[in-house]
Amino acid sequence: MSYLFPDATTADLGVVQVGANINVDANSVISIPQSVATTATVTFGTVNVTNTLTLNGASVITSVTPTAGTGISLTSVTTSGPAAAFTVNNTGVISIIAGTNISVSSTLGVVTITASSSPLVQTTSTALAYLATATDEYIGVTANPTIVTLPTGVVGKTYIVKNETTGITTVTGTLGQLLDATLTKNLLANASLTVVFRAGAWRII
Repeated sequence: MSYLFPDATTADLGVVQVGANINVDANSVISIPQSVATTATVTFGTVNVTNTLTLNGASVITSVTPTAGTGISLTSVTTSGPAAAFTVNNTGVISIIAGTNISVSSTLGVVTITASSSPLVQTTSTALAYLATATDEYIGVTANPTIVTLPTGVVGKTYIVKNETTGITTVTGTLGQLLDATLTKNLLANASLTVVFRAGAWRII
């Protein structure tokens, strides 16, 4: 006795023997899963990733796009791959140099600038008409009659003017800036005047 089987078509479901690592789903799709050991070395032909790649929960930088700003330049730029890196160069501030009553110190990338006032009073003397400078503090008049003119006031600036001889020393402001309520103050022999500038006028202390 013999049996004849009809020819199979692509629409007909056949019988597949399932072996190790072979799966067949309800739609007769055959799949072969692959298990990769955690210690295995995997090589990818082409991987398309934007900026970061995540492997085993950790992000790996795949590309960088550095941009230089004011006062800095970039060199040795590698924009992609595990060696992505660049060097930042200072092209603005060349150095900070300490000056009179100014000290500069640095530690761990922090620059500290400290200013201190001089404990000594800056003194000058004059026997002629004199326009006080920004650095003057004490002005001694050695001959009279003499006029000492204070410069345009800066808030907080102080001057001491003393008549160190006989006769009369006259102290006046610039551009009509008053000494208290008057344009001038006269100093007799050995008299002195101390003023500080505030609110548009020289205030006598």
